[in-house]
Amino acid sequence: MKKAIIKNLIILLLMPLAGLILLLLVHLLPAGKIATNVYASEESIKAECEDELILDDYNATLTGNFTDCLMLQFSVYDGPHSALDQALNMYRNEVGNETEWCPGLSLTEYLYGGTTTLEVAYPRYWHGYLVVLKPLLLFTSFNSIRLLNAGLQMILLAASIILFSKKGHSKLAFSFVASLPFMFFFSSFASLSLSICMYIMLLEMLIISLFNEKLAENEGYITFFLVAGCATAYFDFLTYPPVTLAFPLIAVLAIAEEKTKKTYLSILKYSLTWGIGYVFMWASKWIIALIFTGKNTVSDAVNTISARTASATDNGRISGYLKVLKGNLSPYANRAFALLIILLGAIVLVLIVRNGLKNFGFAQRIPVLLIGLIPFVWWFVASNHSFEHAAFTCRNFAIFVFAIVFALIKDAAGKEKEESGNTK
Repeated sequence: MKKAIIKNLIILLLMPLAGLILLLLVHLLPAGKIATNVYASEESIKAECEDELILDDYNATLTGNFTDCLMLQFSVYDGPHSALDQALNMYRNEVGNETEWCPGLSLTEYLYGGTTTLEVAYPRYWHGYLVVLKPLLLFTSFNSIRLLNAGLQMILLAASIILFSKKGHSKLAFSFVASLPFMFFFSSFASLSLSICMYIMLLEMLIISLFNEKLAENEGYITFFLVAGCATAYFDFLTYPPVTLAFPLIAVLAIAEEKTKKTYLSILKYSLTWGIGYVFMWASKWIIALIFTGKNTVSDAVNTISARTASATDNGRISGYLKVLKGNLSPYANRAFALLIILLGAIVLVLIVRNGLKNFGFAQRIPVLLIGLIPFVWWFVASNHSFEHAAFTCRNFAIFVFAIVFALIKDAAGKEKEESGNTK
């Protein structure tokens, strides 16, 4: 146990160092070549600029182009700063002002060679996505990366589903797939920013499907969730991070089939580990920036966190939370999702009846259902953020769907495995 604690502590301390080194390396890449490839998609960027919707009148199908343009700006910007200063403070040009940003217009202005009249910094995030984005933009355009997004996400999803099913966890695989429409999976193809947590989650599920046996040994999942929390803080802005905890947590518990008391302990242990990794990695950025550049990014970050966790309205925390719930659940209040829920309900009912209602125990389902409540806890804690950005924080609802579907059909998975074993 002592060796495991020391090992994980070393990993935790090395993650910010590794993250900083990677950012420094990609900031040494030629910005001119990257700008040329971004300019190749200039017509699309200029046409979209602000947040675009895949489907008109359905706000949750946004592509996140406001944030995507920020990401592209940081990829191409070549200001009068050292690689270290740029990596830690993230400067870019701005045609608006300090508080009202126009990233789409600012990006096109920069690509056209306009003079930068205002330079702003965005230091409170790691912007670790640049480790992947800048090398990609060195070889291809923004629109090509969007096409790559669609193919790569589908490949990762298919691989994990096949592997879970092959190892006798087909009901887990089904529940996983059933939840993805509630994450507006199809609209993330066109978005850089909204793909980040999707990629982390898909990679986590693939790793679990491949290496569960090894990770289950010697508390390997402690390290797994620690690194997952660090990776989420490093690559993501603040979109829908709970999916990188809850999805793999459901998968791990489903495969482990532990006794109930041990299951509760695992939920607590892995959740705390993910949280430690997430908070430590994020906070380390502010401290490193303060040490090396002398700029008080800690104050900026703390003020932002305070604002994002405040009540959604001035009428109190509870009344504000009701508005948060309405904003995050309303994207599913339409006929399309009604039909999808009916279809899912019918499939689940068939599986329950097939397994036999007498085997439908409730106690063993509670742990998974508790994980399904994570979105509601997150929406309460980050009320202000979840209210203002419900168009993408609503994606956390997929966790609840995953948990509910699997909790209802988990025994059917056990019977299927038993029957397949008897036919051998």
